[in-house]
Amino acid sequence: MSRKAIAIVFACLAVLAVVLAVMPRFWMGGSDGISGHGWAAYIIGAVMTVGLSGGLFFLTFYSARSGHDDIDRPDDPSV
Repeated sequence: MSRKAIAIVFACLAVLAVVLAVMPRFWMGGSDGISGHGWAAYIIGAVMTVGLSGGLFFLTFYSARSGHDDIDRPDDPSV
């Protein structure tokens, strides 16, 4: 791994650390909190989003491997 790549990784980790340190202040500040129904909606939305994304990725790769996306070209190149 080059020095530039290592520097980029450490910079990304530093940004992540700052975000994780500051995020709770913004998350909890200025509100009464989230009710149980709010957490349930949040979790259901996240699970459904991940499930839909996974399903669409599966369909994309399945379609590409099964040949459904292939362009039918004539055998004769002069056509």
